Amino acid sequence: MENKHNELTRGEEEIMQILWRIGSGYVNDIIAEIDGPKPKYTTVATFIKILENKGFAAHQAHGKSHCYYPVVTREEYAQGRMKRMLSSYFGGSLARMVSFFSQHEEIPMEEMDEILEIMERAKKQEQP
Repeated sequence: MENKHNELTRGEEEIMQILWRIGSGYVNDIIAEIDGPKPKYTTVATFIKILENKGFAAHQAHGKSHCYYPVVTREEYAQGRMKRMLSSYFGGSLARMVSFFSQHEEIPMEEMDEILEIMERAKKQEQP
């Protein structure tokens, strides 16, 4: 789907995170999943309509009600978003991104070992 590469606003992403978590639901189901002060029904319905227009969500009619569900998976969206970040901020270089995080974040030793292990497995898979 060509629209799946669109960026989501913070509010749209919050609604999508809920849809990804619950699988499908009505507007009231989505509102019930929101932490903190509950937004108005019309606010959530507007976000859902925008998500449908962007190609992220769709609905199935049940009488006068609509049950909404994600069309784009969380993984598809994350992959596109990470590719854009890698391209925009690190010149497409994964090494630059890893270097950036290693210099600006405290990465626990266990995570560094895990990253190295993942890279070694990937390296072995690419060897003929």
